[in-house]
Amino acid sequence: MNFRQIQAILHSWFGIIVLWVIFFIFFTGSIAYFRTEINVWAQPEAISHIQTIPSAQHSAQTAFNYLNQHAPNAKRWRVTVANERMPVNLLQWQDKEGKHQELQNPNTGELLGPVRKTLGGDFFFKLHYTLYPLPSKFGSLVVAVVALILLISLITGVITHKKIIKEFFTFRAFKGQRSLLDLHHITGVITFPFYLVMAFTGLLILFYLVLPWGLSEQYGKAGIPKFYNEMQFTEVAKPREPSLTEAMQPFNQFMAQMPKRTESGAILDKFEVQKPNTADGMITFDYNYKNIITLNTPQYIFATNTAERLNQPRNLSAIAQLGSSSYGIHLGYFASIWMRFILACLGIIGCVMLVAGALLWQKKRIKEQKKFEYRLVQHLNFFTFLGLPFASAFYLMVGRIIPASFEPRELYEVSAFYIAWLLSLLISFNCSIRKGIIIMLYITAAVLLLIPVISVVLVPEASLLNSLKSVHWSLAGVDLALILLGLFYLVVLRFYQNKFITLGEAK
Repeated sequence: MNFRQIQAILHSWFGIIVLWVIFFIFFTGSIAYFRTEINVWAQPEAISHIQTIPSAQHSAQTAFNYLNQHAPNAKRWRVTVANERMPVNLLQWQDKEGKHQELQNPNTGELLGPVRKTLGGDFFFKLHYTLYPLPSKFGSLVVAVVALILLISLITGVITHKKIIKEFFTFRAFKGQRSLLDLHHITGVITFPFYLVMAFTGLLILFYLVLPWGLSEQYGKAGIPKFYNEMQFTEVAKPREPSLTEAMQPFNQFMAQMPKRTESGAILDKFEVQKPNTADGMITFDYNYKNIITLNTPQYIFATNTAERLNQPRNLSAIAQLGSSSYGIHLGYFASIWMRFILACLGIIGCVMLVAGALLWQKKRIKEQKKFEYRLVQHLNFFTFLGLPFASAFYLMVGRIIPASFEPRELYEVSAFYIAWLLSLLISFNCSIRKGIIIMLYITAAVLLLIPVISVVLVPEASLLNSLKSVHWSLAGVDLALILLGLFYLVVLRFYQNKFITLGEAK
């Protein structure tokens, strides 16, 4: 057995063993590029009444005034100011009673409520990197190991396919295994650079879980926060002259020392106040990621009691820049709406590559179809490739249906996701695979197309028509995407019925 044959075996078995987890990570990661828009869409009562978005400085002033009045003795404030993607202020603070979070109208300063307590798009983000609801650290460790295996599969895949460029320009339609192989090659070549970068940067982000011993030796038990602080800054900000004054300076004292827009075009994105209304208080302003791939966004730090600007130099060493770039590239904070759309499309094309690879693996072993192992793979393919999209759509639908004031709604939404996913597995076990595919395509299309209709009935102020009239693109964009995806599923259903099954089998 030569080297290439060994690589082919490695590629095949590594691929199928972790393929379902990789698909899960690819799929949820693609959706997570739009988690902010989904968050807005998931809380329509609050968002739909905001007609205009003030300047970032005005929004920040509004949030500062509210927190200084209602939470003056809190341990910490965190504010994400209103922007085009999220047209409300997100206020977070921590005091003796615990952690608090509210949405605020950036124009009037009023809190928006009752706001639906929902994970929204953050649910897909958590699924992507922690396999939620697994314990966070354990789920992230699994993701890191899978990322390592993905790297191995990508590299061995290139070695195995020595004519990969030639194969990229070959597609033989309706030729069984050949068509699947060609589709696997084409989608693999298209997405290879993207997933090579994503797998590598994902490993860099989660390296401390795979190789924790160095951090533990160097930094002790609290090593991770300390390490990342060193990665960002070369020294800690401290006032030059200590002051006994505790009261915070007026907000305009800080604003006067900062630009409305930086040279790169960045605007104020968020600010954090540590120990407000104390002699040790500090306020940190962070600008957004406009034209910046790394996490080294423009930042201004002040003493809250004197408005003195504090020096906290960024760590611009090669290693620090590599780590910061890894985060920036992987999370895509720098990307415009169209860039995020392209990245999400690459993610979905990668999902198609996995589906083609799994079906090819299955087709090559068709003679073993009566064996338990073969049938198990067949059912898990069905469960993953058809069940996961259905469960995701069902999660969004349930989030629309459950009343805003219902307290344990987060638990019900997440439970609905997993119940719907398990339902797909039951369908695969209780009918033929071909009939099951038709059922899943039908019900997924129905759920996707039903969600905007439910919005019209239950949340009319956030209906697609009203969102378009009010130019709320975060609300309208999600509804439009759901409609397009629903129509796409109907097209796939029609295509499948016409090309792959007879009328008798369809019945």
